[in-house]
Amino acid sequence: MIQNLSAASQEFLSNLQLLSQRMNTTEAQVSSGVTISKPSDNPGALGDVLQLEADLGRVNQVSTNLSQVSGEVNTAEGALETATQMLDQVQSLAAQGASSTESASTRSGLAQQVQNLLSQLVGISQTQYNGIYVFSGDQATQASYQLDLTQPNGVDQLITAPATRQIQDATGITFADSLTATDIFDHQNPPGTTAPDNIFAAVNSLRVALTNNDQTGINNAITSLQSASGYLQQQLAFYGSVQSQITNATDVAQKFQLQYQTSLDNIKNTDMASAAVELTQEQTSMQAALQAQASMPRTSLFSFISGSTA
Repeated sequence: MIQNLSAASQEFLSNLQLLSQRMNTTEAQVSSGVTISKPSDNPGALGDVLQLEADLGRVNQVSTNLSQVSGEVNTAEGALETATQMLDQVQSLAAQGASSTESASTRSGLAQQVQNLLSQLVGISQTQYNGIYVFSGDQATQASYQLDLTQPNGVDQLITAPATRQIQDATGITFADSLTATDIFDHQNPPGTTAPDNIFAAVNSLRVALTNNDQTGINNAITSLQSASGYLQQQLAFYGSVQSQITNATDVAQKFQLQYQTSLDNIKNTDMASAAVELTQEQTSMQAALQAQASMPRTSLFSFISGSTA
C-alpha cells in the first residue's frame, strides 16, 4: 500500500504541476498567437476586449456602407455629367433653330433630335447601380419617370418618394448622399408649379416650339434652357461634394480601424519575443527542479513512491 508523501514531496509535485501548466499555457500562446482565447484567460481585460471588438465591428460596417454609397454616388455623378453634355447639345440645336433663315422642315428635323435627347435624359433619370435606381430616393426599386410627350414637360412622374437617407461616418456625423430625379430634372416651385429651371420642361418646350415652327417659343425655350443648364451644374456640384465627404469619411474610418485593431492586438496577441523568453525560463526551471529532485537520496525517493521503509 502506498503511504502518504511527505509535505516536502507534496509541495514539489504541486509546484511541478503549476510549472507544467504555465508551460502549457505559454506554448499554447506561442502556437496560437493569442494570449486571450477565452474569458478566463484574462478576466480583467475582458471588458476592454469586448468594447474594442464592438467598436471595430461598428467602424467596419461604416466602411462597408461608405463603399456601397460611393459606388452609387460615382454612378450618379457620371450620369449627370452625361446629362450636362446632352443639355449642351439641346442648346446647340436651339441656337440653330432660332435662326430666322431656318425652314419649318428643318425645325421639324431639329425637333426630332431634341425629342431623342429628351428620351435619353429620361433614361438618365432611370440610372441604376446594382439594381438600385440612384435617382428614385426612398423608393429605389422603381424608376421615377417615363417619356410621355402628351404632358407639358414631356414626361410622366411614376413615383414621388423623397430622398431621406443619411450616411453616418465613423464619428457619428451624418450627411445626405443623394437627390431624386424630381430634384434634378423636374424642379418644382413650392406650390407644385414648374420652376423656370426645370430641365424636362425646358427641353420639351423647345421640342414643341421647333415642331410648331414657333420662333418666339424657341427663343423663350433658349432662356429656359440656360436656367436649366445652370441648375444642372448645381446638382452635379452636390454629388462632387458628396464624393469628397465620402473620401474623407473613408479615411477617418480606416484610421479608426487601425487604431482599434492595434489596441485589440496589443491586448489579445502574444508578444512572441517575451513568450519565447518565458518559455525558455519555464523549461529551464522544470529541468532544474527535476534534476534537484533526482539528486535526493534514492531511499527517500523510493519511500515516497513505494511507501516501503529504508
